Amino acid sequence: MLVISLLSAFAFSLYTMYVGNAYAQVEPPLTVAPFKGVYSVGMTVTLFGEVTGSFTDGSNVAVKVTNPNGQAYQNANAKLDKNGSYTFEFKLEGGQATMLGVHSVEATYQNLKATASFEVKEKASLKINADKKTFDLGEIVVITGTVTPRLTERVEIRIYNPDDVVWKFFAVTPDKIRTDGTFRAEIGELSGKLSVPGKYRVEATYAENTASTSLQFDVKVSGKVTPGRFMLVDQSGKQLEEVFVGQQVLVQADVRNNLQDKQPFSYLVLINDADGITISLSWITGTLPPGETLSAAQSWIPDNSGRFTVKAFVWKSISEPEPLGKSLETSVTVTE
Repeated sequence: MLVISLLSAFAFSLYTMYVGNAYAQVEPPLTVAPFKGVYSVGMTVTLFGEVTGSFTDGSNVAVKVTNPNGQAYQNANAKLDKNGSYTFEFKLEGGQATMLGVHSVEATYQNLKATASFEVKEKASLKINADKKTFDLGEIVVITGTVTPRLTERVEIRIYNPDDVVWKFFAVTPDKIRTDGTFRAEIGELSGKLSVPGKYRVEATYAENTASTSLQFDVKVSGKVTPGRFMLVDQSGKQLEEVFVGQQVLVQADVRNNLQDKQPFSYLVLINDADGITISLSWITGTLPPGETLSAAQSWIPDNSGRFTVKAFVWKSISEPEPLGKSLETSVTVTE
């Protein structure tokens, strides 16, 4: 028993050293680890490691990967680089590699050994939906979906406009995917030069493209002008989270001309208090270039605190109050 205890103490001393009143771990002479802890069938596993002691540049580390049934389905060599590091990649395909559960890894270099493990889950799947089948120019596109299984992987969404140009690219990061695998992605507003009427194509991928799906939605024009991106900003154009009495506020909206001709317009801003009494009415006039979007803004300096309703209208002119598109509305609380 004394001999065994002495041998155990000696072995432990090879991996630890005493510093002050605490033990610090010494890096093992050979390491191996998977880049990710969990994979799904069809993904590529990357193993990496290093030799921290003496080694020969270009020599091989033997790597063996075994499935939960103890069957070895990878027996390969990984070359050491000049720093003593190595990597090895393989795809989870074939009967033995796609067995679900914990897979074991063993790396051997000369008389050194290191082990690791990773989990294999079922082949990934992805489903998506648009919150509408038909959008108006100026509306915000929202995509919802579900992934199975939930991995530390992101969902990549590309939306192509009717000209087959990428309108938006959006990545749903793993922290935005709920524990049940569902997610909600607010892609963006249908405004700007790339937002045109017609049929849009959505393509989504997940888990290194092992899961993919697609859908389509339509975008139509509901008026001669489409107001969009309606918000309260300061003089520098920064969106306001709080509004105070005496502060200059710009009520701003993007206004898109859906016609291929110049379009005269008037941008009106109406502000009502909590009792519905109008406390401010102002407007500007201008001309929209064909197919272009401009930002229109009107200034407002609140005199009192309280809750206010802010409305914006786009008319042909003040003398001809013909609506060119839908009205916009928001509310704001003004504090002292």
